Amino acid sequence: MKKLALLLFFSIMFFSCEKDFLIPDKEVPKWLKTEISEDEQEIVDFPQSWKNYGGWLRYEWQNDYYFEYHNALSSSLPQPISAKGDTLHFYVFETTTDYYKEKCCKQYVWKAPKYEEFIQ
Repeated sequence: MKKLALLLFFSIMFFSCEKDFLIPDKEVPKWLKTEISEDEQEIVDFPQSWKNYGGWLRYEWQNDYYFEYHNALSSSLPQPISAKGDTLHFYVFETTTDYYKEKCCKQYVWKAPKYEEFIQ
């Protein structure tokens, strides 16, 4: 019984220490981990912040991953950012208009505490 209790305790400790990403940690670029950490800190410091309603999503397009920040309180179109941290700008890349038509395979990377409230 003691072994089971210890095993359960260490299992909880192991999983609770992991970052709350919805994809494997190794698939989250360093620049995005920094962004998410800053968002989480802002939510802690200012619980009424608009960041409390945001989330990061990952898509595939032309054999690469792109990340978008979605927020229900924002009216702007999400800017796709490559895994390398490069933003796709419409005035630079003529093909980015195809991005919104061709992107696929949506996966959630991170959701703020109130992200779901406005989505449903």
